[in-house]
Amino acid sequence: MTEASRSAPMPPSRPDLPSDPATLRHPQADERLGRLLMIAAMVISGTIGYFVLMSGQPALNVVFFRCLIGAASLCAWCAYRGYWRGLRMARWQVVNVTLGAITLVSNWYFLFTAYRLTSVGITTVVYNVQPFLLVLASIVVTRERPSLATLGCLGVAFAGLVILAEPGGAHGAGYLMGVASALAAATLYAATTLFTKKLAGTLRPEIIAALHMVIGAVVFVWMADFHHLPSAPREIGAIVTLGLFHTTFMYLLLYGAFQKASTSSLAVFGFVYPVVAVAVDFLAFGIVLHPTQWLGGVMILLAAGGYARGFGSATLRKAG
Repeated sequence: MTEASRSAPMPPSRPDLPSDPATLRHPQADERLGRLLMIAAMVISGTIGYFVLMSGQPALNVVFFRCLIGAASLCAWCAYRGYWRGLRMARWQVVNVTLGAITLVSNWYFLFTAYRLTSVGITTVVYNVQPFLLVLASIVVTRERPSLATLGCLGVAFAGLVILAEPGGAHGAGYLMGVASALAAATLYAATTLFTKKLAGTLRPEIIAALHMVIGAVVFVWMADFHHLPSAPREIGAIVTLGLFHTTFMYLLLYGAFQKASTSSLAVFGFVYPVVAVAVDFLAFGIVLHPTQWLGGVMILLAAGGYARGFGSATLRKAG
C-alpha cells in the first residue's frame, strides 16, 4: 500500500478498537465509504506541492509551520474525542514516537526541497520507491529473503528511477539534487513507517500523529528563519491550508479509510496521489514530463502498483 499519502504518518493497524456492529452489518457500504475517503485524501495529498511552492517560504519554515498548526489542531481534536484521558506511555513507546517524529518531519524537509529543485510530479513519482526501500531494510535489518517477484519489482522500480533521473541529461546539478532529495525523503519515510509499526495496537494513530507534530514543531523551531515569514495573504493562506487541510483534515480522512476500506483498495487508490501531482504540475505550472521521464515514472508506478497489489509481496523468508 502506498504511504498515507506520502506526507502523512502511516497509522498502525487497529486491533485495539472493538468491532463496529454497523461495519459488520454493512461491509459493502463501509468499503465504498472507505474508498471515497481514500480517494479524497489522495487528491488532497497530490496538491501539497502546489501549496508548498505558493507559500514562498524556505522548506524549513514550511515544515515548522505545518507542524505547529497541525500540532494545535490535532491535539485539540484528540482532546475533543477524549483520546488523551488515561494516556500512559512506556519508555520504548516514547523512543519510537520520537524517532518516528524526527524521521517524518525530516522527510518533509527533503520532500519540500525536491519540489523546488525538480517539480511536484517528478518528486512524487520518485517518492513511490518507498515500499522498496522497506524491502531493502528488511533484507539488511531482519535478514528476510524476498521472493524473486519482489526482486523483479524492485529492479524495475530502480531502473525506472535511473531513467527518470536522466543522469546524462541536460537538466543540471539542481535537477539531480532534487531527485536525490526525493529519494532521501522516501528513505526517511520508510524509517518512519518502521518506527510507527512498532506502536501498532498500543497507541491510537491520532495520538501518534499529534505527538509527531508536537515533536516536529519543537525540533524545527530552532531551524526556522523568522526573518523570512509569510506576509502576503496568498502565502499565509498556503501555510494555514497546509497545516489544517493537508495535515489534520487529510489525516482524519486517511484514518477513516484505513478502518473501512480493504487493503487492496487502499493500495490501488493510493496511486491517485502521483496522478494528481503530475496533473497539478501541468495545470498550475505548465510542466509536462519528457518521454524518458514518462517511461521512468511509469516503470516506478507499475512496479510499486504490482507490489502493492500483492505481486511479489508474498514469501519474505528469514535467511539462514
